[in-house]
Amino acid sequence: MPEEERPPGADPEPRRKRVRKKKPRQREGSLLQRLWWNRKTRLGILALGVAGALAWFFAPAWQGTRGTSPRPSRQAVTNVPKGATSGPDVISAFIEDPWRSQSAMLLWRDRPGSYLVLQGNAEYQAITTNHLRNRQLWPRDTSRIVRLLPACDTVGLVTHLAKLLETWPKPGQVTIVTAPTHMDRTMAIARIVYAGTGWRVVGSEAETGDLRPESQLRLWRDQLRASLWRLTGWDGRLDGNDCV
Repeated sequence: MPEEERPPGADPEPRRKRVRKKKPRQREGSLLQRLWWNRKTRLGILALGVAGALAWFFAPAWQGTRGTSPRPSRQAVTNVPKGATSGPDVISAFIEDPWRSQSAMLLWRDRPGSYLVLQGNAEYQAITTNHLRNRQLWPRDTSRIVRLLPACDTVGLVTHLAKLLETWPKPGQVTIVTAPTHMDRTMAIARIVYAGTGWRVVGSEAETGDLRPESQLRLWRDQLRASLWRLTGWDGRLDGNDCV
């Protein structure tokens, strides 16, 4: 067929450009490098990393509360000093291990006028009391012994003690008795929780067989949880750390 005639002065018909299909570029490198160069793979890895970090941080929030167990008497739980006090000396023990309680009791007996706070759920309170009575260490006068039940882990124990001490007239010194291997993490949490409160926090190593090594990642996570508690009043647990 003859070509269609174009009017004089019209622009010449543009030539059709050939579209060349780009061949996928072959990248050199290890398998991990080639996977990282893929955008979808990168996004997937980043998403997994974020999910893993959230799971690691909020792991305590998914732990269930402890089962029911006998509770100590109401008087023992609410035995908090009243009236004017000047710089109270408080000794606190996390009593998951009865031997920690024994170390705290011996320290308390050597410091007349101090208060002993036994921290742990009702089951641990009963075990600790029996342990100390069997060794003839339980005192007749328990007016300076406080049993603090709530909290399921170290962050919760430190923050619940801090909330209790907020009700005391004046700040003083807190001595936390725990295992040597747990001391660094416990004190790192306590320094954040008690910062600016006026309370001086020190540690005392307990004679205990609980020498499980601590993870640096766990320390960092609990420092983040303590900072979250300072900012919001929530330490990351969905149950509120009221494991009694």
